[in-house]
Amino acid sequence: MRHESDPVHCDAACIGIRAAETADIPALLAIEERSFATDRMTRRNFRYAIRQAKGVVLVAYRQVPKVQERPLAHEPDAYGVVGFHAGTPFARLTSFAVAPDKRGQGLGRSLLAALETAAAGHGCRGMRLEVRADNAAAIALYTAAGYRRFSLYPDYYEDGMAALRLEKRLYPGE
Repeated sequence: MRHESDPVHCDAACIGIRAAETADIPALLAIEERSFATDRMTRRNFRYAIRQAKGVVLVAYRQVPKVQERPLAHEPDAYGVVGFHAGTPFARLTSFAVAPDKRGQGLGRSLLAALETAAAGHGCRGMRLEVRADNAAAIALYTAAGYRRFSLYPDYYEDGMAALRLEKRLYPGE
C-alpha cells in the first residue's frame, strides 16, 4: 500500500503530446527507420500529413526537467498519424510508432488516447487501423485500449505479411 509520503513517480505526468511540425520530420524518419523494416513513411509522406492532409499528426515525448537553464526537451519519441475522410464516421490511424528505446514507458498509451480524443473532437464515431499480424506488442497495446478485430487483409505488407484490421468505437454504447 502506498503511503502519502511516497514520492510521486513520473510516468504519464512526464509525457508531453503536441502537434507535429515540419521541423520534426528528421526525428520522425529516425523513429520510422528504427521501427519498421518495410512499408515506411517517407519525408514526403510526413510533410504531406503535417501540412496538407485532412487529419492530425501528433508526437509524444518524455518531458525532461529543466537543468541549468536548459529548456524542456521536446524531441519526438513517438508519433501517430490519423486521417479523417468524408463519408465515413471512422478516423483511420495510418501510422504509429514509438522509438524502440522509449517503449514500455507509457508513450504509446498516452499518444493513442490523444489521437482518439482528436478524432472524437473532429466528430468521428470510431477509429480503425491495420497492424501487422506478427506485431504482438502493438496488438497488445491496441487490445488493451479497447480495439477489436473486425477483419483481416492477407498479403497486406510489402513482405507478404497479413494485416489485422482493428476498430474502436469512440462513443461506447452507440
